[in-house]
Amino acid sequence: MSQQFKLTTELMDQIIFAMENQNESFLLDSLSLMIIPDTGEESDPNAIPLPAWNPSDGYQLMDSYTGILKNPIYRERLRTILNTGRGVFRGFKNVLKERPDLEKAWFAHKDREMKRRVHLWYSELCDYWGVESEGEEPEDISDLFHDDFSMEMTNPESEEFQAAQDSLIDEIFSESSLSLKELLIAYSPLNCKPSEYAVRAQSPDGSGCGFIGLNLESRGNDLYAILNCLYILPEYRGAGIASGLLDYVSEYCFHSKVNSLLVQLPPEGEVLRENLERRGFKQIGPYLLLEVEHWYYEQQGNS
Repeated sequence: MSQQFKLTTELMDQIIFAMENQNESFLLDSLSLMIIPDTGEESDPNAIPLPAWNPSDGYQLMDSYTGILKNPIYRERLRTILNTGRGVFRGFKNVLKERPDLEKAWFAHKDREMKRRVHLWYSELCDYWGVESEGEEPEDISDLFHDDFSMEMTNPESEEFQAAQDSLIDEIFSESSLSLKELLIAYSPLNCKPSEYAVRAQSPDGSGCGFIGLNLESRGNDLYAILNCLYILPEYRGAGIASGLLDYVSEYCFHSKVNSLLVQLPPEGEVLRENLERRGFKQIGPYLLLEVEHWYYEQQGNS
């Protein structure tokens, strides 16, 4: 019967490193807690086989990551690579190298799932020993991307921001004919007063990947902010950038003594509407409204 041992973080890392070696097989010496080669000969009872890990497990791991990836462009590219059946591992890694944030998320996903495999293996050993399993479960990674991006105020007259506004309108009316599109844009609530303030989301490589624009209007003693642009570049969607921009603007509004943040959307902006409602915006006539002070203190209470 093998010697009982505690699964420490250091030991888990050593086990995972050995599991990924596809050229050799290893065992764990439960007395010395050393990883030793599996010679194929009859070993002593303290030598424990490591969790099984082979190329098919690696493929399934890439497939599961692709399945949870929210960005439609990169999800489809990775799915295509997985379906080719040739050069899958190299192709998968090469695509992720284009986006450091997605590559970081892949490594986090891989680390988490391999740790789950080791924990399952360890739990089965504990059942064999008749003891309760010890060791920390892998941390839950619910937001793998957001911390890699930064938010900053930017010039609303910059070419970058103007291009984002144009792209937003083009996408909303993309299914309309050219003449109808021109008419719809002319009467669209998005085609209103130019933004006085703008916020830019910066990707890990320094490029702009998302934008939000707004105006401030005072009525009596109340100050309102009207959001008139929220656009994320297609290749960066699904990374939590829209939420980050909305949080940044909402906090900016709070410190600027803004009472409410409003946005009016055309019927075609249903995806954006759902995003805003999840953030706490409420329907008031043709507008969605966020009570800024209430939002701010609610966020403080949840932090």
